[in-house]
Amino acid sequence: MAKRNLKIAEKPPKEFLAETIRSTTDISEVNLQKILDIFESVTYDKNTKIIKEGEITSYVYFVSKGIIRVYYHSVGKELIDWFAEEGSFIGNLYSHIMQKPGFDIYESIEDVALLRTQYSDLEKLFKQNHEIESAARRVLEQYYVKYVERVHHLKGLPADEKYHLFQQHYGEFVQRIPLKFVADYLGISSETLSRIRGKDNKKKLKK
Repeated sequence: MAKRNLKIAEKPPKEFLAETIRSTTDISEVNLQKILDIFESVTYDKNTKIIKEGEITSYVYFVSKGIIRVYYHSVGKELIDWFAEEGSFIGNLYSHIMQKPGFDIYESIEDVALLRTQYSDLEKLFKQNHEIESAARRVLEQYYVKYVERVHHLKGLPADEKYHLFQQHYGEFVQRIPLKFVADYLGISSETLSRIRGKDNKKKLKK
């Protein structure tokens, strides 16, 4: 997936959502508008838990501004699953489908602006309109591929390669994610990450 330009996040949220959907599907403008109509704008302050552990999720969100970390608790530790940056969709689909409390926590690491709609409203559109259902499936498939690339491709790599692949996946957003979270996500210590970044900076200075 191509890297997103941060300037796009300055556009009105629904225009940003529309462009994101258009980049993935060939949906008609009439049906695209039907999707946009069921979304509403919400904002959250930095360090707010948007989706909490133990909740049954009823909303799907689109991140129009800000970054969210997705993590869970295991043996008394916080384990980061992924980061949702501008242009991402979030929501605990497992929790909604199974109607069981979710394990993941979605927490803002910046002030965030989101669009949200209830899963039930989306499902109504799917039943009424095949093109909308097909478009949603293509979006879901693309984001699943992105998730696999970001999470599973890091396994078994040396620490420096993990960080460099992380940089490729998240691009300019890396500078906005606290180093502690980056280190935790990569499964390395903050000291190791600092050494890697130091070496990279020295290489840049020599060029």
